[in-house]
Amino acid sequence: MRSVKAFVSLLGAGATLVGCHHQETTKQASPHYMTGQAWQGSDSWFYPSERFDMTETGLAIIQSPPKDGVTADGEIWSAQSMTGAHQTLQLPSVVSVRNLANGRIVRVRLNDRGPASSGRLIAVTPRVASLLGMGDEPTPVEISVDEAVSRQIADSNPDAPKLDIAAAPREAIIAQSLDDGSTHTLGLKSGDKTDSSRKLFLPEMPQTVMQGMAESPLYHIELGSFSGHAAAAQVAAQCGAEITRQAGRAATLPWMVALGPFTTVPEADRALAKARQCGGMGAHIVAK
Repeated sequence: MRSVKAFVSLLGAGATLVGCHHQETTKQASPHYMTGQAWQGSDSWFYPSERFDMTETGLAIIQSPPKDGVTADGEIWSAQSMTGAHQTLQLPSVVSVRNLANGRIVRVRLNDRGPASSGRLIAVTPRVASLLGMGDEPTPVEISVDEAVSRQIADSNPDAPKLDIAAAPREAIIAQSLDDGSTHTLGLKSGDKTDSSRKLFLPEMPQTVMQGMAESPLYHIELGSFSGHAAAAQVAAQCGAEITRQAGRAATLPWMVALGPFTTVPEADRALAKARQCGGMGAHIVAK
């Protein structure tokens, strides 16, 4: 009797295991182009938009795996891939990342949203971090969008609105010569089919390291840029910050309000927390 009960229990356990096995689903990649809606991080809101000519500095950290293993643009996340996360740039897009401390440069395809804090600029996979020579602490970096490749990705978006030219011939048009009566076909041949299948262009990202110039950056807290000096002066007075005029910087307002400089990341983090308390909700750390 015991052997029969044991056999039945074993069958039940096996059935349970089989049931669990069938409930598991294999993650499928479905890459798509996106900017996305505004999203709330741990300390501020972020507003994604398309930018193809951006260069910015800040702090890089090592990326943690997404909760379900899938990135914001639908790729399967891998710790060994040359990818990363950005708060506002279109996804996917390609950027160059330079470690300001040692000058190492790698190219990264951004495919996820993050980091959650405005005190951090970009999160990269462990493999990217290794190639850049990053440690566990936040690393000062400069990122520059590769405009040509990023535009190529955007142009390949199969979900983008397409112009439907109604006047284009859909069937074969037979043209007959008035001289000898010969005929030839114009436009689409009868039975021809147009290839409407398009795939999003995902460029391969080789694990290549280039050597650039190393720097010893200082950290500043940028509270915001303003079109008028009076508005900038009001924020500067509230936060004990300085006003500088941004000459020659494209797509920026002329008056920048900032705190600093600071020599260490902990100092910059403390200043960032104080900036938020005085009303600088869009404050972030830059390295320069």
